[in-house]
Amino acid sequence: MDLNPNCSEAVFRFHTVDPEKMHYILQAIADEVSANNSFWGKQVIPKYKTAKEYETPYGGKPSYAWDFLFDENDKRPWREKYEEARKKSYPEGSILYACAGLGDNEAVIRVNEEEGYFTLNIGNNDIVENKTGWIEKIKKLGIKVDEAERDESLKKIARDCTCGIIYFSDEVD
Repeated sequence: MDLNPNCSEAVFRFHTVDPEKMHYILQAIADEVSANNSFWGKQVIPKYKTAKEYETPYGGKPSYAWDFLFDENDKRPWREKYEEARKKSYPEGSILYACAGLGDNEAVIRVNEEEGYFTLNIGNNDIVENKTGWIEKIKKLGIKVDEAERDESLKKIARDCTCGIIYFSDEVD
């Protein structure tokens, strides 16, 4: 895998809604993010009892735009606008910070219990190096993993370029 610094997002569909497996997957990815980017620090994914508890609180919609900081029509003090942007940038209840496209700092997790999977939008620069072996750890779970580069339905939920990076082979170890 080559890192393309202009790339933004990886989108995965993990075919499980087992809360223990979800925690394992998300923690493996959080460890990789921390290994590649000290800005986020060590991230500890909480252990939840249900799959839905892992879902992104704001529903995976872009949470904000920093542009309003420089809106001349907004007469509020700059510091007040900055604090608002920071709170939106790091929403309360977030469980995994990593750029998830278009400047969002929160990875986006959506759960589809009926179909038995969850999706994850996450910044690919934070996970591409595989320093921690996160890919192999997830493969050992024996679950199917789809990714945007091979699945058009996942490209539809990508909010930015996925840039041709493929993380998982077709086979499961």
